[in-house]
This record gives sequence, C-alpha cells and structure tokens, in this order.
Amino acid sequence: MKKILLLIGLCILVHTLPAQVDCDSMLSTFQKWEARLEHLNPDDPELISLHYLFLQDIKREIHRFEQKDLPRLHQCMQLDYYATKAAYRKVVYKADRAEETLSQRNAHVDRIFYDKAILELQFQDTSNALYNLDRALQYNKRQPDAMLLKAKLLLDQEAYQESVDLIHLLYTEVELTEEQEMDVSDFTLVLYERLYNVGDNLVRLNRSAEALEVFLALEQFCTNMPSGYCNDDYYRGILRSREGVYDSYIAIAREAEQRHNYEMAKKFYQYAEEWKNKQ
Repeated sequence: MKKILLLIGLCILVHTLPAQVDCDSMLSTFQKWEARLEHLNPDDPELISLHYLFLQDIKREIHRFEQKDLPRLHQCMQLDYYATKAAYRKVVYKADRAEETLSQRNAHVDRIFYDKAILELQFQDTSNALYNLDRALQYNKRQPDAMLLKAKLLLDQEAYQESVDLIHLLYTEVELTEEQEMDVSDFTLVLYERLYNVGDNLVRLNRSAEALEVFLALEQFCTNMPSGYCNDDYYRGILRSREGVYDSYIAIAREAEQRHNYEMAKKFYQYAEEWKNKQ
C-alpha cells in the first residue's frame, strides 16, 4: 500500500513540475518552419490548395509553440532572449504573409485554371485547355466562363450532346452577369445552327446512325432552351424537300429502335407516315 501511495505521489509531483523547454532545438525549429514556408507555391494552381493545407499545419505548430514554449523562453539561459523572440516573430510574419496570399489564391483556383486554359488556346493546345477547364470546374462546377468555353471547344470537337448539356446548365443553374448572358445567348444561336446543318448534311449522306446522335442532341436542345429557338418542325424542317426523305425517316427510326429509344423511333415513324400521306 505504501508503495502504491509513493508511486501516486511521484506521478503527482511529475505532473505538477513545470515542463522543460527544449532550448537546444528551438532555433533549428524556427529554421525548419522557414524552410517549409519557402517551399510553399502560391502560383501553381495544381499545388495551391495542397500547400494551403501544409501552411495550416505549420500555423498549428507555431500556435502550439506560442502557447506551450514561448512563455517559458526565460528558462533557456544559453539563448539570447530578445534575439530568439525576434527570430520567432520573423517566422510568424512569414507565415501570416503566406496565409494571406495562399488564402486569396485558394479562393480563386478555378479562375487561375480558367486563365491557364485561355493561355493554352493562344498556343492552339486544345487538349491542355480542356484539361485546365476540367480542373477549374472541379473546384467550381458552376463557373460560367469555364462552362461556356468548354461548351465551345466540345462543339468544335463534335461532342454535341456534352455541349448541349453545358448550355442547359448555364441557363438553368448558373447566375450570370449581363455580359455572360449575352455571350451564352450568342453561342446558343451558333450551337443551334451547327446542329441543324450537321443533321442536314448527315441525312443527305444517308448516315442515319450519326444523324440520330445529332437529332437526339437537337431534341434536348430544343426541349430545354428557355426561349423559342426551335419549333415542332425542327426535324422535318431539316429533311423537307430532300430526295429520299421517307427512307431517311425510316432509317433513323430503326436506328433509334435498335438503341431502345422507342420515343424517338415513334416520332420518326410518324414523320415518315405523314410524309408518305402528303405525296
């Protein structure tokens, strides 16, 4: 029993003694913090968010030092008190400046990636431009400038459905400035004309499977647009007065059936029947 009480007393004594400061490693700790701060990159958007997290780790370590060790700095008789505090304040200043910069950049990483995409297009590097636009949209999935530019590039790459999807999102889920609204509206007209003309050309070339893909995108475009870019005759308008219109309708309807798109097939069978009855 006496041994137990003695052990308890020793534990209490240890815990009540003032903690010792590691004076020998204090200055090297400051230097390590400074070295880590020097490696933070506020310019590369690929690293900004990660380095912002690294900075938070450094700031927490500095805060722990401020709470735990700095008040007992007077115990380090071998150190110059004022020089050591000056070295500490220097590190704190650098950390605060780094946080100010990284915090601001971290809040606008999407814009930095968008600007990089614009730069890539100046060098006609569409692949890297699309990569940077995707990275911008990872950070802000409703960044209007990035969405519109990506829709334009997708249209040029004949990715019609993806382009239509982005424009639909811009109209329905994104708050646009007046200038952005005008830009989106202008591109919407371009998109409609491109789909119209591509569908028309594919029909004339008897490429029904490819025509169907365009018609599917065109149907979604015309269904979801907030204003009247299309009317009920947009399919028939493409094909009207062309030779082999009936066969084109039937071919597209059958292609739709093979893809289990029975609603689309029904429409084109109806168009074929209406065309046949008019002859």
